[in-house]
Amino acid sequence: MFNIGDYIQFTSTGCRGLVVKIARHEGSRARATEFVHVLCGPDTDGERNGEITAFPRLHLEMVAEII
Repeated sequence: MFNIGDYIQFTSTGCRGLVVKIARHEGSRARATEFVHVLCGPDTDGERNGEITAFPRLHLEMVAEII
């Protein structure tokens, strides 16, 4: 389970990122999905054009690990 502040690594690419936000988005038919927002890019401290990308939590748990 990911938490804000976790440093993660995508297992297939080796790319790293920082979890900056976790949000629950309500979908159709009362279904909710949790999204994990990750600061990715060449500089995960946000100083040189890092990009925040949101991933569904269930997908991210399959493709990334906390380091």
